[in-house]
Amino acid sequence: MKIIHADDHPLFREGIQFFLKLLDHDVVVVGASSFQALLDKLVLEAPVDLLLLDLDMPGMEIPEGFFTIRRRYPELSVAILSGIINPQTIGVLLDAGARGFIPKTANSEELLDALRRITAGETYIPKSLFIEHLDTVADSSRPDNLTPRQLNIISLVAEGMPNKLIADTLGITEGTVKQHLKAIFKKLNVQNRTQAVQAAHRLDLLKK
Repeated sequence: MKIIHADDHPLFREGIQFFLKLLDHDVVVVGASSFQALLDKLVLEAPVDLLLLDLDMPGMEIPEGFFTIRRRYPELSVAILSGIINPQTIGVLLDAGARGFIPKTANSEELLDALRRITAGETYIPKSLFIEHLDTVADSSRPDNLTPRQLNIISLVAEGMPNKLIADTLGITEGTVKQHLKAIFKKLNVQNRTQAVQAAHRLDLLKK
């Protein structure tokens, strides 16, 4: 596996590389200290399996920089590893295809678990990230307010599946998935997939 870690703090990059080597001794980790350096490395080091992206480094604009990467490399797995912890911003990036979010404030155990999940292809979101948003979920958001199909869809979203894969799994169109998600967001009083999953956890809607 080849990973690019874009962060302008060399010591932090070295620490992350240490954890990644614990998970996979053969992993190749390439550093980039600015947004322009990242764009150059994505070309020079292709193919890249995973990008760990800091949101606060020279040349990086949020969310434009992330969208630029997604447009140029739509198949690249991108996870946010940053000290910027703004639930609304992170929610936008996750909805736009980020594989997950790891806060720099995570302790070593949390960091290792997050890296393990993300390098295995899973989605990682710290449970505490959207606690403040969970408090806005209406009391009327009850399990029986979601249809069986919507419950299936939110469960698959919680597993990290993109819309197309959900559609293929359930035998419906991607457009139908999007319509169900809009209805789910409205019923749970949330604005994006990440908040919906957190609300579903709180309301115990997810399949065991």
